[in-house]
Parts: sequence; C-alpha cells; structure tokens
Amino acid sequence: MTQDAGRVAAKRINDHVEIIHEDNPDLVLEVPRRDWVAFTAAVKSGAFDLEALHREAEEHVA
Repeated sequence: MTQDAGRVAAKRINDHVEIIHEDNPDLVLEVPRRDWVAFTAAVKSGAFDLEALHREAEEHVA
C-alpha cells in the first residue's frame, strides 16, 4: 500500500463498499462486497495502487 493510502475512506453500503479519495470526494470507486477480500489483497500486494484514485481525480479536475 502506498503512503497515499491514508487519504482514502471506505464506506460499506449494502452490497458494495465505496472507496472515496479525501481530496476529491466526488470520485468514488465501488467494490462489490463479494470482491472486498480480493480487492484488499490486491491493494496489499501492490497489484492495485490506491494512488490511481488520486491520478483519476486530477484528470477529472484538469
């Protein structure tokens, strides 16, 4: 997990988890609850970089 990972928040909503980047709360990644364990494993292994949320937010602002 990158150092930037602390700038995201997770909210459990019924059948999915929303990952929200604190710098751009309009950018939300929805992860189905059935995939949550696989998603967190991918983040921990580096296969999914949470910094991608920050880059995505910057692209939408620009």
